[in-house]
Order: sequence, then C-alpha cells, then structure tokens
Amino acid sequence: MNVHWKLRSLRSVLILVVLFISFQASAQKSQIDSLKTIFKETREDTSKVNILNEIAALAYSSDPDEAIAFGTEAKDLAKKINYQRGLATAYKNIGLGHYFKDEYKEALQNWVPALNIFEELEDEKLMANILSNVGVTFFNSGVYDQALENYLQALKLAEKVGDSLRIATLDLNIGLVYAEQSTKLEFAKNYYLRAIGMATIIDYADLVGLGSHNLGEVYYKQNNYDSALYYFERSILILTDAVYLAGSLNSMGQIYAEKGDYITALKYHQDALEMAVKDEGRLVIPEIYIAMASTYSRQGKFSLAIDYYMKARLQAEELDLNKQLSEAFKGLADTYAEMGDYNNAYSYMHLQDTLDNAIYRLETESNTAELMFSYQMEKKEDEINVLEHEAEIEQLKSRRQRAFIIAIGLFGLLVLMAAVGFYNRMQFIRETNRKIQAQKDEIESQRDEIESHRDKIQLQHDLVFSQKEMITDSISYAQRIQSALLPSDDLLNELVPEHFIVFKPKDIVSGDYYWVKEVRDHVVIVGADCTGHGVPGAFMSMLGMTLLNDLISDRCFNAPSAILEQMRLKIKQLLVQKGDSEEAKDGMDMALAILNKNNRELHFAGANNPLYIIRDKKVPAGKELEPYVSTEGEDYQLFEIKGDKQPIGVHWEETPFRTHSIMLRENDSIYLFSDGIVDQYGGANRKKFKSLNFKKLLLSIQMESMEAQGEIVENTFETWRGDVEQIDDVSVIGVKI
Repeated sequence: MNVHWKLRSLRSVLILVVLFISFQASAQKSQIDSLKTIFKETREDTSKVNILNEIAALAYSSDPDEAIAFGTEAKDLAKKINYQRGLATAYKNIGLGHYFKDEYKEALQNWVPALNIFEELEDEKLMANILSNVGVTFFNSGVYDQALENYLQALKLAEKVGDSLRIATLDLNIGLVYAEQSTKLEFAKNYYLRAIGMATIIDYADLVGLGSHNLGEVYYKQNNYDSALYYFERSILILTDAVYLAGSLNSMGQIYAEKGDYITALKYHQDALEMAVKDEGRLVIPEIYIAMASTYSRQGKFSLAIDYYMKARLQAEELDLNKQLSEAFKGLADTYAEMGDYNNAYSYMHLQDTLDNAIYRLETESNTAELMFSYQMEKKEDEINVLEHEAEIEQLKSRRQRAFIIAIGLFGLLVLMAAVGFYNRMQFIRETNRKIQAQKDEIESQRDEIESHRDKIQLQHDLVFSQKEMITDSISYAQRIQSALLPSDDLLNELVPEHFIVFKPKDIVSGDYYWVKEVRDHVVIVGADCTGHGVPGAFMSMLGMTLLNDLISDRCFNAPSAILEQMRLKIKQLLVQKGDSEEAKDGMDMALAILNKNNRELHFAGANNPLYIIRDKKVPAGKELEPYVSTEGEDYQLFEIKGDKQPIGVHWEETPFRTHSIMLRENDSIYLFSDGIVDQYGGANRKKFKSLNFKKLLLSIQMESMEAQGEIVENTFETWRGDVEQIDDVSVIGVKI
C-alpha cells in the first residue's frame, strides 16, 4: 500500500491515501528484472498476462511510461486469448501509470472498462479498489461531489466484503472531501476518527498518524489551536516519513505564531525545514519559507520576512508550484505595504493577480492557443498564395514601369515614415505621461485602501478583545457553578477521612469531575472524564452529576454495572444518539466504586477507565486479587481492575458493563483517575507520561500520608509537563481504607 499525498495550500498539508502498492526502489528494480527474465521464457497464455501485469504494477510509481507499455502489452494479449481478469487488471495498471503522469483523463478512460469487467466477474473487492482510485482522481481535479459519490460506493462494497484496510483509507479520503467544505468540518472530523479507530484495530500505525495529522488541520481551520496541537504532536510520534513530519512541524509553527509565541513558532519552522532538506522534500520547502516569513512579519521583522518570501518565490518558480508562488507574491505585497513601500506593494500585488488569473484560465487558454495556432497557419498559407499570384502579374510589366513605380514608392515611403515617426514619438510621450499619472493615482488609491483596511482590522481586533473578555467572564462564572456542584471538602472528609484529590482543568472549566455519596453504609466514589474539555466538557460533567444524583438512591446503590447501564441509556436519550455514523459520539468514561463500610467489600465497574488497588506485600493477595496483579514495588503490589472498553454513550459495539467484587484489607489504597495524567507530554524527549510511570509513582509513595501523596502526584505532573502545554483535564482520586 502506498500513501500518496499532495500539498493543498499554505495552511493545509492534507494527506491523501490511495490503495497503491509500494516498494523500495532497489528491491522494486530487482523484482522487475527477475520478472522480465521469466517473461521471456513464458508462453503466450494467462501466465504471461499475469507477469506483464505484475511488472506494470511494480513500475507505475517509479516509471509510469514503462507501466503503461507493459500494461498495454498485457491488455493486447489478454484480448487475444479472451482472459477477462487479466484484461481488467491491465486496464487498472495502465490507468495507474497515467495517474502518476497527472494524465487524469487517460487514467479514467482505462479505469472505466476495468470497473465494468470486475463487475461482470462479481469481484466486489477490486470494484471498491477502482472506485476508490476514480474518487481520488476527481478529488485531485477539484470535482468533490463526484469524488464523494465514488468513495461512498467504494465504502459500501468494502464494508460488504469486510476489507478493513480499504474501509480505513476510504474513511480518511471521505474526510478529506468534507474538509474542503467549511460547513462540513464536523463530518470530516467524524470520518477521520472512524479511520483512526479502524486503523488502530488492524494495527496500521501510518494510517493512525495520517488521520491524526488531518484532524489537526481541521481543528486549525476551526481556530481550535490546542486540539490542533494535540493531534499534530500525536502524528509526529507515529509517522516516520520525514516529509510528512515536516508538514506537521510547519503547521505547529503556524499555530504558535497565531498564538503570539514567535520563538517557539520559528523553532518548529526551522525543525520542519531541516527535516524537509534532509529528506529532499523539495515540494514542501516553499511552504515552510512562507510560514517563516509570515512569522517574521508578525514580529515586525520585515527585512527577514522579505528575505524568506523571496526564497519561497525562487523555490516555487524553480519547481513550477504556482499556488505557492502566488502566496509568496501576496506575502511580499502585504509586507511592503506594512513598510510603507507602496510601489513594491503594488508591483507584487499585480504579479499575484496576474498569476492567479493565469492559474484559473490555464486549461481554457491552452485550448485557445491551439486554435489560434491552427488559424494562424491557415492564414499564412493564404498570404503566401496571394503573394505568388501578384509576383506572376508583376513579371508581365515592363522594366521601366516597374522602376518608375518603385522610385515613386520609395519617395512616398520615406515621407510617410518621417511623418509616422514624428506622430508615434508624440503619441509615446503622451501615453508615457498618462501611464505615469495613472500609476501614481492607483498607488495613492491603494495606499488609502490599505490604511482603511488597517483601521478596520484594528476595530475588529478591539471588538474581538472585548468579546473575549465577556466570554472569559462568563466561563469564569460557569466555573464557580461547576465547583459548587462538586463534593465539598467537609463531605469528603466525613465519608473518606484519608483521601486526596488532584483536580487540574485544562481550561477554566473542566470535562473531568468527581462525585461521592453515602447510601445505607455504602460510600459511592466516582471519577469521570467527559468528551472534550472546556465548556463542552463542563456541560457534559454537569449532566453526569445530575444523572448520578437521580440514579443512585436507597434502592439502587450497590450494583455499579447497572448504574452505568442506566447512565448510558439516559445519555443516549438526552443527546438523541441513534448510532448513525455521522452523529457526534459525545459521552464519558467513568470509574465507579462502591465500598461497604462495614466489611470493606468493594464493587467496581468501569467505562474505559480502570481502578488501581495497592496492598502491602506482607498481606496475602487472595484468589480474588491474583488475576489483577499488574506491577510490583519493593514493599507493595499494584492490582489493576480494567474497565470495559466502551464509553457511557453511543458506541459501535455496545456490551453489558461488568461488576467486579473485591474484599479489601485495612490500609489498602484505591485510585481512580482520568487519562489526562498518563497522556500528558513532557520530560526530556516530550513523550507521554504513560500508565507504567504512574503505577511506579504510586508504589513509591505508599509510605506517605494521603495528603502528601496528592502533593507528590501534582508536583510530579507539573515537573514532567515543564513548559509543554497541558493537553487534557487531569483528575486523580486516592482513598486509603
């Protein structure tokens, strides 16, 4: 399988996946040479067609012309011996050769008969392959409705035959189509998440990385910079191709520039540039130069900005990248305008406008040029015929008459030339003066327009700043409401005297929450993590606490799995979740523990989230805890009871939640937590903290009081995070029995 991606724009490096087969160049050439040797010794039968098709399939990306040649030979032989499958495969490979030459019309002309034959053969898997390729071709041509139609047909067939890899790549491609439409970005995110989910199931890391990168691009378009950074960082940890990595690093630099952190932005741009140069990623270098220039311009370092825009211009001209060249012209025009150099600003604005019009009219102008060439050739032939006819008539005249006419003509011509020369000179002077005045007027008009735009932008900036303050004040008030709904310190100290809570929202309000309640000598302890963070997560958290208050009563308190089942039912009803592929998958992960205060019996159920139990090694684990042994320290053992792999909310495969019952001992410790702490990036190598480090941390602090444990956990988290932005809400609940 080959991942084929195209640079779409300055701010968007969208990765396009096509189900092609790829090989290392040296291994590929060796295979082709071996097959050519076998081919010479093979009779003209189906085996020879298959060998020709294998060679074409190996060659289409590295040598499209060779692929077309061998595919054509396979096609002719397959027709001769009436070998339909070989004929369809030959059409497919010829189309791939044309595709890699950017000859989309010829590619489609070969894929259509391939699709028809595979349909006659009832080969739905290869039908999905061809439809997917056709969709990619329409996508590259900007015909998004046809691309989506072919992708959806291919997806239906892939799901029918259970082709998981094809399903994942098609989900990614469908997401790309929706990402091109500003009103369909939520659809794009859902399809990217589907692709990541399927790729995770089949353990295909590259697709997970590509999907994460594309999610970052969508969040960037939505100005959700924190989420965009999270997914770009995730893609960097997964992807191995240096060019892809350069694209992600460059996008991260642009986000930090938007946030005003120019030092970090330039560091990421420089890392991206070094990565691209090292791997000969020439196509992405102009975009990196443009991003660096933009960052310098934001800083007011206009000379550096112009230097990098010029570098981008030269590189784009060398590689014939018209869209990047247009971006460079625009950047130069804007920068010169900021410097007050309106002559240069106008010049580059004019260059950009001319180039953009040329890009738009490229195909039409090409056809027009061909017609004009044909017309001019016909006109030349007519002129030649007339001249030849006049020459024959002229030969019939006498020498005297010819000399007289020539003399008179020469005299008249000299007089005429003098008059025309004088007239043209005067016209040139007038026209030059007119153009100079027009340019002066236009530059002054442009300057006034730029100053007007600058004033409007300042007004908009002031308005946005005012609105931001109002929104921040509203969210701060919402935080006070959310805090009031959480259990008070007095209640916690009464129900679980030895405990700690680490609660660190990523934003002002949190999608994590904790909840406790005593019912008939039982203490119910809940730690939950809602979809998203910030305001959306806070809404879900308040909904979750409300449902817990309603569901857990004197009659329903000691069956945690039943409580989770009812929570799931209520969430689906309130959010009108029906399981459609395009609806939002809002919900929450939860760890729910119910402790009998009289006999220390613990009942636990989890939705994705686990429960940790730590016990002194001197105290026997017992048969009920032995299956859950996870990690051992010097004096203590940690047992992990995992939650069910499904959230509270709609899920693609819903199963009943399970209850685990354990008899705890005195001085046992239990811990409930969200994934925010284990997923946090930090440390020397900017890696995730991970669950193993968290387990070792908990084992190492068992001799401390619960209050001290909470401080150590929080300090360790902050030390690990360092200057890296917190990526999610964090909550940890520790209780000593």
